[in-house]
Amino acid sequence: MAKSRGLGKGLKALIPDESFMSIDNSDTENAEKLVFFLQINKIRPNADQPRKKFNREKLEELAASIKEHGILQPLVVRPENNGYTIIAGERRWRAATMAGLKEVPVIVKDLPAKDVMELALIENVQREDLNAIEEAEAYGALMEHFNLTQGEIGIRIGKSRAAITNTMRLLNLPDKVRQEVLDDNISSGHARALLSLEDQRQMEALCEEIIDKKLSVRETEKKVKLLKNPPKEEKAKPEKNPYITAVEDGLKQKFATKVKISGKKDKGKIELEYYSTEDLNRILDLLGYENDGSNDESE
Repeated sequence: MAKSRGLGKGLKALIPDESFMSIDNSDTENAEKLVFFLQINKIRPNADQPRKKFNREKLEELAASIKEHGILQPLVVRPENNGYTIIAGERRWRAATMAGLKEVPVIVKDLPAKDVMELALIENVQREDLNAIEEAEAYGALMEHFNLTQGEIGIRIGKSRAAITNTMRLLNLPDKVRQEVLDDNISSGHARALLSLEDQRQMEALCEEIIDKKLSVRETEKKVKLLKNPPKEEKAKPEKNPYITAVEDGLKQKFATKVKISGKKDKGKIELEYYSTEDLNRILDLLGYENDGSNDESE
């Protein structure tokens, strides 16, 4: 069962309770006074509607339902320029147009621009219809045009200030990546992982990889971590002088033991390994060293 989401006052904060009687069908007499049918060609979508994309398939499903059952919840509109602008219900209006309806039920409210934008945002957030970028842009518009703080926006739509802040961080993405989120090619989880990178080119390159390889959010986070903290490359050992290598090989054969020559151009050292006193005396004999017997283990 879907979990109920805590919300703020929402639509009812901006539209009086009695207006919702018509929506809930709790008072038929009052509903008839508040709701009336309006010609669909007199209604315009809201230019400040935060939702920019509408799923064609879902609209067709809603249109089919409207054909069979009609519109169960009135649109909310406001009078503007010899017509009416949608405050809430653009998806229903689009589906009704597809269904061929000539008129739709509406509630008319003459609200200020700020309340209209808030209502449009609240409706979409409550229905979880907004893309993360659309939601972030809507919050930004409320802050820019109406001087609302992130905390005030959170109170109005029932979200914490931290949630508003995290969503608005998506506006820091490069335009190319933002468009991929808008087009639903990557999720908001992918986008938040990309925000950990500081290099825009890295963001865009990893975004393409997410799409091409269908990376999960977890896989994306791992790749981001590697980009931020690449493994240290071991320094390649300098190649040994071929002459020195040849001398080492010759000495190994002569003394029948491991030989290592190290050093720089003008000075260095030769190391010969031995594994017993007897082995040491053998090597010393080969070097021409006269052993006086002081190292003889038999004494």
